[in-house]
Amino acid sequence: MTVGEPPAQPRGEFPPPTARPRAVLLRWLLVLLIVLSGLLLALQLQFKEDALDLLPGKAVRGDLSLLQRLGLVDRIFLTLTVDPAYYSSSAEAQTALQQGVAQVGRAMAASELMVEVVYRLPPDLARNLPSELGPYLPVLLERQDLAGLASRLDEAGLARIMDDNFNLLNSPAGMVVKRQVQQDPLGLLPQVLQKLSRLQQEHDATMVDGFFLSEDRLSALILAESAVPLTDSRGAAQTAELLQAIMSDHLPAGVDWGVVGSLPHTLANYQAVQRDLRLLLPLASVLLLTMLLASLRDGRVLLVLAIPFLAAPAAIAVMGLVHGQVSALALGFGIVLIGIAVDFAVHIYLALAREEGGHQAMLRRLFRPVSLATLTTAGVFVVLLFSQVPSHRQMATLALTGILLAVIFSWLLLPTLIGRRQRPPAAWFRPPVVISAGGRLLLLGLWGALLLGGLLSWPALQYTGDLRVLDAPDAKVLAAEEHFRTTWGREGELAFVVAAGATLAEAQEHNFEVYRYLRQHDWPRWQSIAPLLPAPSVQQQRLTDWQAFWAALGDDFPARFRQAAGQAGFVPTAFDSFLKRLTAPPVLLEAEAILAGPLRPLLSMMVRKPEQQQNHPHPEEYLMLTTVELSEPHHLPQLLALADGQPGVTVLANQKWRQQVERLLRHDLAVLTSAAALLLILLAVLFFRRPRSVLAVLAPVLSALAAMILFCRLTGGELNMMHLLMGIMVIGLSVDYGIFVVCARGERRSATTLLAVSICAASSMISFGVLAFAQHPALHSLGVTVLWGIGAAWPTALLVSPVLAGNALPAER
Repeated sequence: MTVGEPPAQPRGEFPPPTARPRAVLLRWLLVLLIVLSGLLLALQLQFKEDALDLLPGKAVRGDLSLLQRLGLVDRIFLTLTVDPAYYSSSAEAQTALQQGVAQVGRAMAASELMVEVVYRLPPDLARNLPSELGPYLPVLLERQDLAGLASRLDEAGLARIMDDNFNLLNSPAGMVVKRQVQQDPLGLLPQVLQKLSRLQQEHDATMVDGFFLSEDRLSALILAESAVPLTDSRGAAQTAELLQAIMSDHLPAGVDWGVVGSLPHTLANYQAVQRDLRLLLPLASVLLLTMLLASLRDGRVLLVLAIPFLAAPAAIAVMGLVHGQVSALALGFGIVLIGIAVDFAVHIYLALAREEGGHQAMLRRLFRPVSLATLTTAGVFVVLLFSQVPSHRQMATLALTGILLAVIFSWLLLPTLIGRRQRPPAAWFRPPVVISAGGRLLLLGLWGALLLGGLLSWPALQYTGDLRVLDAPDAKVLAAEEHFRTTWGREGELAFVVAAGATLAEAQEHNFEVYRYLRQHDWPRWQSIAPLLPAPSVQQQRLTDWQAFWAALGDDFPARFRQAAGQAGFVPTAFDSFLKRLTAPPVLLEAEAILAGPLRPLLSMMVRKPEQQQNHPHPEEYLMLTTVELSEPHHLPQLLALADGQPGVTVLANQKWRQQVERLLRHDLAVLTSAAALLLILLAVLFFRRPRSVLAVLAPVLSALAAMILFCRLTGGELNMMHLLMGIMVIGLSVDYGIFVVCARGERRSATTLLAVSICAASSMISFGVLAFAQHPALHSLGVTVLWGIGAAWPTALLVSPVLAGNALPAER
C-alpha cells in the first residue's frame, strides 16, 4: 500500500462515517440549520381550538359561527334540585331551594368568567309591568285584539265591563287590583301579557317570586353564559372549577345540581381522550420499540425513528406561514402523519445495513423506489389540500412538508450513521413465496373476492354528518341531560331562527317576519321577542289602527264610558286618567327602553348587539333569536323555505347541519378518493409502464380500501370525517408497500425489502391499531380504519404483489 493512500475497504462494506468528516459535518449542519430556523418560526405560531375547523363547507361553518356569536355555544343551563325528604315540609324545601338559587346566582354574576346570569326576575315585576307597558298598548295590541274589544264596547257591553270591575273592587282581591282596574278598566293589558308567554316557551318553568321553578317546585333553573369559550378544554375546565367552588360554598344542604350544554361535553371528551392516550400511547410505544429491537437487533434503530421527526419544526413553521392561526388538533394529527416518513427511513437503513454493495451503488438502487414512494405519498396529501375541512388542509400542509423534509433528512443523515454492513436478516424471517400455479390461483382468487366484496359494499355505505358520533359523553352527562328533559319538558329537537340586521330596527323587521310566519302556520312551541318588540313598520301600522279604532267609536265615547261607570257605582272622574291616555298622542316602543327594563334578563338571551360579539369575527350586525321546537318531520323544511325567501333570516338546526355535512362528506370522499386514485395510477404507469407491474403496485391500496369498506358495511358503521382523513393516510402507506416490493422484485433483493415492508406495516398497526381499543369514538374510528386498512395491505404486498409483478421487471433489468 502506497504511503498516504487510504486503506482499502473490505469488499461489501461501506466507508465508516469518519471517512469524509467534512461532508458528514456539512450534512448535519445543513439539517440542524433547517431545524433551528423552523423551530424559531414555529415558536411564533398561534394556536386555536376552534370547532369550526373540523367542519366542511363555508355554509356549515358560517352557521356554527353564528351560533357562537349568539352565545348559544357558551350557554350553561343549571338545574338545582332539592330533596324534599331532607326538610320537614314542602314549603321549607322550596324556601331552601330558592335561597340556594339566589346565593349561587349572585356568586356566578360576580365572577369575571360569566357575562350573563339569569336566575331571578325582579320580584315586583308583576306589579310594575302594567305601568311599564301601559304607554305602549297602541303598538302592542294587534288588529284582531281591537276587533275583539269593539264587540264589547256597545252600551250593554260597557255596562257589563263596569259592573265586573265594581264587583272585583268590592271583593277580597279589591285592594290588590285597585290600581290595575283604574289604569286599565277595559282589560287591554291582559291581552298583551298573554303574548309575553312567548318569552318562556323554550322551557316549562313556572315563575314563583321571580324564580324559574319546575311544576313540582322541587327544581329551579339558572341560565348563564360563559365569558370564555366552552369548546376550549382550558376554558371549560376553568368554568367547571368555578361552578364547583360556588356550589360547594353556597348550596344549602339537601340541594343537588346538574349542568347541561357544551360545557360537560367538552370536559367529557377531553377527559376521555386524555384517559385513552395515557393508557394506549405508552402501550403502543413499548410494543413498537420491543418489535423494532427484536427484529433489527440494533440500538441505532432509535436514531432511525428520530431523524424523520427532525422535520417537524420546519413543517410546523410552513403550516403557520400558509394558514396563519392553526388548529391544535391539526397540529397533533399532522405530526402523527409525518410519522409515515419513518417507513422511508427504515427502508434506507435496512438497505444500507443489510444489503451487499458499495455505498453509492446502494443509494442509486434506493433512489428509484424512495423517490416514487415519496411522490405518491406527497401526491395523496396534495389531494387532501383540496378538502373542504380547514383542519384537513392544515394537516395536509404539515404532513406534506414534513414528509418531504423527513425523506431528505433520512437520505442525508442515515448513511453517516451506518458504517459497516451487518449480517443478513435473522433466520426467523423468511419471505413468503407462492411457487405453485394452484397456490397462485387460489391467492389471486381470494384477493379478487376481497375486492369484489368491497366493490359491492361501496354503494351500501352509510354516511353521517352528525357531529355527535364523535362525541363521548359519560354516564353522568347523559343522566343530567335526561333529568333536564324530564324536569323542563324539552323532548323535541330545537332549531334557532336568527334574524340579522345592520341596525336594530332592521333586525326587528326580519324577526317579526319570522313571528308572523310561525303564527300563520300554527307552530306548537316557540319562543320569540317579537310580541313584545314589534318591527317599527308594524308599530306604525298599529298606531294607525289604534287611532282609527277610537275614531270609529265616535267623539261621544268618553261620555258614554263615564255614564256606564257612574251607573255601575263609580264616581264620574274615576277613570279620567285612562281616558286621557286614550286621547294622548301614542308613542313608538323603543327597543333600547325595553332591553334596559325589568325584562332585560330574559330578553338579553334573545337579542345580541355587535359589542356582545367581539370574541368572534363578524360583520357589525344586530341579531335576534327565535327558538323553535321541531316536533314534526315537515317543520325543518318549512323553516328552511322561510329562510330562503326572507333576507336576513338564517335557520340553525342540527338536522340541517347533518344533511349538509353528509352531502359534503360524500363529495369529499368521492372527489378526493378519485383524485388520489388517478394520481397514483398515473405515477405508477409513468414509472413502471407494464400493466402487471402497475397492478402489483396498486394491489395493497385496493386491498386496504376494500377491507375498510367491507368492515364498515358488515359492522353497520357509518362513515364520518375521521374515516376520510385516515383513509387518505392508509392509501399513502399502502402504495409505498407496493412500490418497494415491485422494485425489489425487479432487482432480485426481495428479502430485505419484504422485511422492511413488514416492519413498517407492523409498526403502523401497533402505533395506530391500539387506538381501536380507545373509548373515545374519534380515536376508535382512527384506530379501526388503520388496523383494517394496513392489515389487508400488508399481506397483499407480501403475497399478491410479487405474483402480479412476476419474477422480474424488464424495465429494471
